[in-house]
Amino acid sequence: MPGRDYRPVDYDRLYYRLDLEPGASEADIKHHYRHLAQILHPDKWRHPTAASMRWADDQFKRVKEARELLEAYWSVHHAPPVSRAALSVAQAEELHAQMQSLLAQRERVRAELDGMRAERTRTLDEIQRMRTERDSLHGELTALRDEADAGQPGEQDAGEPQAVDVQARSGVRDFLFAKFDDPSRGWLLTLSASVFACLVIYVIAHWIVGLLFAPIARFEIGRWLAHILRWALVAGGVVLTFGWGWSQRTLYRAGRAGREHPVALPGDETRRRVSAALRHEAHYGAEWSIESYEAAPDETQFALRAVMRFSPGSQAGARRQVVSFRCRAHTTGAAQTALAYDFSVAAPTWWLVPAARVVRDLRKRLDADLGAPR
Repeated sequence: MPGRDYRPVDYDRLYYRLDLEPGASEADIKHHYRHLAQILHPDKWRHPTAASMRWADDQFKRVKEARELLEAYWSVHHAPPVSRAALSVAQAEELHAQMQSLLAQRERVRAELDGMRAERTRTLDEIQRMRTERDSLHGELTALRDEADAGQPGEQDAGEPQAVDVQARSGVRDFLFAKFDDPSRGWLLTLSASVFACLVIYVIAHWIVGLLFAPIARFEIGRWLAHILRWALVAGGVVLTFGWGWSQRTLYRAGRAGREHPVALPGDETRRRVSAALRHEAHYGAEWSIESYEAAPDETQFALRAVMRFSPGSQAGARRQVVSFRCRAHTTGAAQTALAYDFSVAAPTWWLVPAARVVRDLRKRLDADLGAPR
């Protein structure tokens, strides 16, 4: 059995055998085949010779082969075969020149892109440097404002003790209350600290009463007065101590909640809700006052600082306690914002409880409005 011919088929020549242009339809192939078959049929010849009969038979076989190959291609691809007309030397040289020109143009474009990438990298580095300088200046400005708030003239009387900046002891406070909030043994540490504080308060009260009432302790009335004063001192000490502890724990939790965390809101909506929370919070006849606000032109990040000055039970003109609120946020996605805030309290020790209430209420409102309970 002869081997199969795997040489590529020249479909253009097959079309020419059927007297067709390359790319003709299947119907044209059948029509021209029938027409040529009628012409080459021996019955159509008047005086056929042996040579003419051989020529006609050979031509008929060639036409039949062309029709079969073309119909086979159409049955598989349902489309005409691609013309494989050979290019002339001039056309090949022209295409080669065009290809070389395109390659050179591609290299020029690549070089321009590399230059643009290098320029973009330099620009980004410069922007980052400017942002770093801006953050540094903003931090210095905030520190200066805090110092001005803590030491404004006329805000404290000469006889009053100076306000205590709670942030100065934040490191020790965070360490202690992190232990107290430990879910495994925090309750035991809290109970132990409470019992120890009560014992210390009782010992101090007993010592003070002993010094004051030693001369009259031998009289009945002296002993009664000593007992009353001792337990009054114990009660007052317990109230002050536990009030101070509650305020410190509240400030610690507010600082922990204000660490940078994601909020499922766009940057502008986050800013709007923070501002609304500040507007709706009021204590002791005082409200939050936004003293500074900075935002990027595209609203992707912002920073604000608000202050509340108050004095429980005092008139508006004698507000001496200061609570500062600082908030920073930057957009991290289409509807995602990274938010961070912190508080700073400048108040005497006995006013820490009202200041802690201000901090606690604002933190709860922020968590509720921003949908990020912590």
